[in-house]
Amino acid sequence: MILYTPLNEQEIFEDEDQSVYQFVTVNHATVKLRRDPELNGYQIVHMVSTNPADYLNSELQPGTTYYL
Repeated sequence: MILYTPLNEQEIFEDEDQSVYQFVTVNHATVKLRRDPELNGYQIVHMVSTNPADYLNSELQPGTTYYL
């Protein structure tokens, strides 16, 4: 979904706690990670890439646990 708006992300998604999310570049793809204290790592929430092959990479799929 693409949302064109002059508002910033915090104004649109007020109920989400932004401090638990972190954006990281992994294998030339930007992923949005959420801290998962139970697994002592991060869980991939969303992936953004201009390369269509990155969306087929099982290591970058949402729900995958990633350790920094």
